Amino acid sequence: MKIEEAAKILVLDPIHGAEIIAEELKALGKETDIFNPYRRLKKFEQNAPRKRLSKYDLVISPVHLNPDFEIVKQISENNIDSISHHEAVKEIARIKNLFEGIKVVEVTGTIGKTTVCSLIYQMLRYKTVLLHTSSSTRFRSVADDDEIIFPRISITPANVLKVIEIAAEKNLKPDIAVFEVSLGLTGIGDTGVITSLKEGNRIAGGMRDESAVIEASITNCAEKSIIVHPDNSFPGAKGNLWFDEIKLFDESEYEPEYYKNSVKIAFSALLSLEIPPEEIATNISAIDGRMKLQKVKGRFLIDNSNSGTKLTFLAEITKMAKRVLASASASVPEKKILIVGEESEYICEGIDLDELKRVVKEEVDEFFEIFIVGDKFKDKIEGKNVLFFATLDTALERAIKDSEEGSVIISNVKTWR
Repeated sequence: MKIEEAAKILVLDPIHGAEIIAEELKALGKETDIFNPYRRLKKFEQNAPRKRLSKYDLVISPVHLNPDFEIVKQISENNIDSISHHEAVKEIARIKNLFEGIKVVEVTGTIGKTTVCSLIYQMLRYKTVLLHTSSSTRFRSVADDDEIIFPRISITPANVLKVIEIAAEKNLKPDIAVFEVSLGLTGIGDTGVITSLKEGNRIAGGMRDESAVIEASITNCAEKSIIVHPDNSFPGAKGNLWFDEIKLFDESEYEPEYYKNSVKIAFSALLSLEIPPEEIATNISAIDGRMKLQKVKGRFLIDNSNSGTKLTFLAEITKMAKRVLASASASVPEKKILIVGEESEYICEGIDLDELKRVVKEEVDEFFEIFIVGDKFKDKIEGKNVLFFATLDTALERAIKDSEEGSVIISNVKTWR
C-alpha cells in the first residue's frame, strides 16, 4: 500500500526518525501514531491493544528492526501492509516535490560513505551544493563561495527530509544535493552510490545481513536512476552501473586503497550526472578522520578515528605508518603509538571486546604503547604498555607527551566524527 492510499499510519522507532516521518504524514492529512519498539510491549498494549492494531492501514518501520520484537510479530499476524523508512522518505519527497530542480546523489554502503560524499563535495567546487554526512551538514554557494554549516544531524533516512526542509526554510537553493544514508538507498536520487558491500555487520538483532539489506535497496530506485558501485562483480550488475575502471589522479597521491577507490567512485557519480570532466575540481584533499596524514608537534598523526572505522583497517594503517617512518630521518627512533577503542555511546555498532583483545595481543610488540579509549574496556585487556583513557583527546595528549618528533601516532577510535 502507498502512503497516498492509507488513512491511518503507524510509524515505528522515534530514535531513528519516526517523529520526522510522522510530522510529514500529518502535514499530508494522515492520522498518524508513533511507537517505540524498544520498550516493553505492555505500554503499547495499554494504548493500542492487539485488536486495535488492525485499525492501521500501513506501518512504517526501519530496516534494522528486530523481527523477533513482539510488535513486529503482531503486525505480521494482522496482515498489515508495511514499508520501510527508506521507502516512506521516497514517497513523501515525491508527493511534496521536495527536490524539484535539484539533482540528487544518495550515498550508502558498509564503509566509505562519508569519504565519498566529502570528495564529491570537493569536486563540485563550481556548483552550489547541499551536503549531508555523518560528520557535518553544509551548504556552499558558487556565487560567493560562502559556506553555511548546519547543526549535526544523523544519517538515518528520515533526516533527508529534515535537511532539505531546513535548506528550504533558509531559502537555500542547491544545484546538487548529496546525502549520506545509512543501510541503503531511499530512491530519491538521480544517482545512487553504493560504496562497498564488504565487512557488513549483522543488523536486526543479528537476523539480517547489512550488505544484503543495502543491495536490496536498489529496488527503491527508479529505472532511470544510475547506480554507481566500484566492484564489477556486483550481483545483478546491468547496463546502468558505472564501474571504477577510470584513471583520474596520480595514484601516488593516495597511497591507501581507501582513497583510490573513493576518488574513482566520486568521479563516476559526477559523470553520471552528466557533469563534464572539465567542470570537476581535481585539487582535492584528505578528509578529517578518514585516513588523513598530518603533522602534530612534529609527530606524524594518521587519523582514522570516525563513526565507521573498524579494527580490520589497522593492517592498512600500519603499512602506511611504516612507509612514513621509512621516509623519515634515520636518526629518528622508529616509535609508533596506537590509539584504539570507542569514545561515543551513540555509535550504533561499537567495538567488540574480544576482537579488541585479539588485536592488542597481535599488535602489542609492533607498538611502543597501545592506548585504549572507552571506560567499558578498562582493566579488561592485558598487555605490556597498554594504557586506558576515557576520551580520544586525552589519549592524543599522552601520545604526544610519550613520543618524539618524527614518531607515528595511529588514531583508530570509533567516535562520531
